[in-house]
Amino acid sequence: MSKYIYYTGIGANPSGKHSVQEFLKIMNKNYGVQCSQYLTEQEYEPCIKKKYMDKSFFEEFKKNSSYKRNKKTEKEYKKLFKKCQKQKTTYKNRSCKLEEFINFSGAENR
Repeated sequence: MSKYIYYTGIGANPSGKHSVQEFLKIMNKNYGVQCSQYLTEQEYEPCIKKKYMDKSFFEEFKKNSSYKRNKKTEKEYKKLFKKCQKQKTTYKNRSCKLEEFINFSGAENR
């Protein structure tokens, strides 16, 4: 692991070069909750299925702008959406680790 993280987003130093401790301080201050919710979306099965359903819907909608889900699919989607939202709010206090913050923010570890 390198000594520096290169990040130019909100709260970053003008140079974009940060020590690991500086980077973690910025991330925890500005993005602690969002990173936790992002991880939930990436790891929790109902969130993954909901994301897949979103993608499928938009692909069909591009082909036919009047496309709508059938009632059974819409009911399943709403169920997954509620489960995902509940999980995201339940785990919003989870602390992200360095690698998770790097993936979340798009920073570079050089």
